[in-house]
Amino acid sequence: MDNWTCLRLSTAPDSADAAAQLLLDAGCDGVEIDDCAVLFDESEDATLVPRSEVTLTGYLNSDIEIDVTRSQLETSLRHVGIIADLEVEAVAPQDWSTAWRVNFAPIAVGPFLIVPPWLDMEQEAQEVSAQHLIRIDPGLAFGTGQHPTTQMCLELLAEQLTPIAGTRPTVLDVGCGSGILSIMAARLGASVIASDLDPWCVRATHDNAALNDVTVSVVQAAGLDWLRSPADFVIANLMSTLLVALAPQLARATREGGTLVVSGISAPRADEVEAALRDAGFKVIEKREQDGEQRGDFIERWSAFVMKKNHQPRA
Repeated sequence: MDNWTCLRLSTAPDSADAAAQLLLDAGCDGVEIDDCAVLFDESEDATLVPRSEVTLTGYLNSDIEIDVTRSQLETSLRHVGIIADLEVEAVAPQDWSTAWRVNFAPIAVGPFLIVPPWLDMEQEAQEVSAQHLIRIDPGLAFGTGQHPTTQMCLELLAEQLTPIAGTRPTVLDVGCGSGILSIMAARLGASVIASDLDPWCVRATHDNAALNDVTVSVVQAAGLDWLRSPADFVIANLMSTLLVALAPQLARATREGGTLVVSGISAPRADEVEAALRDAGFKVIEKREQDGEQRGDFIERWSAFVMKKNHQPRA
C-alpha cells in the first residue's frame, strides 16, 4: 500500500491558481482547492460565500524526497511573490476504497439494530431477533440511519406500526432513498410500496430489500399521481419545500383515518410544513425534535411529525 504526504497551502484567493500550479509542478498528482465557506441560515438551505483565505491540498507519493520538495516549493512561492502558509503532513497508509466505511457504524433505533453489510455482527445478531436486524448498504442513496431526520422517522414508524403489526397494514414510503424505512415497515409486517425519482435510490431499495429478505415494491416516479389507492401509513422523509408542495398529494395518498409520518424538516420551517399539512386535511398527533451537527455558531435542529388524516382539507 503506497505512503503519501499531504502538502497544504493557505493563501489569498487571487493567488490560488498560481499556487495550485506550483503544487502540481512540485509533483502532486492533483490539487484540491477549498475556496468557499457555507453560511447556514438554520434551515435546509445554505449559501456559499467567498473566504478571505483559501486552502489548497495536494498529495505526493512518499517516494519523492519531501524535504527537498518542500524547500523548492517555498523558494518558488517566494519567487512569484505568493505569501502562503505551508504545512506538510504524512498520511497513514490505508485502503482508500473502503476508508469511507468508518462513517457507517451500527446504530440502534428503537427495537432495531441497523448495520452495514460489511461488518461481522454475528454475536450481536444472536442477541436480537432476525426481524430486528437490518443490514443497509448506503451505496449512492440517502438513508443509513446516521442522520437525525432518518432516526426520528425510524423511531416514529416503529412506534406507530408495532401496535397493529399483525393486521398487515399498507405502507407507502415517499422518497425511499436507501430503502431503510421500507425495510423496517416490511419487517413489522406491512405491505410496502416505495417510490423515488432517483434511479440510484430505486436500485438501492431493491438491493437492500433483497439483502434483508423482505418484499418491497419500488416505483421510479416524481409525485404520487401513479398511486392507485391510499395507504394506511405514509412515510415521507423529505426536505420542507417538497413536503409543502406535496401536501395535497400526501393527503390523497393517505386513507381516511390513516397515519402520516414526515421528517427531514429543519426546526425553523416546522410551522410552515405543519400548516401546509393541516390545510391538506391532517391533524398533528405528535411532534418530535432532535439536534444535528454543529454548523458555525448554531446547532442544527430537526423536526418530525406524526399526523392523522381525519378531516376534510380546508377550502
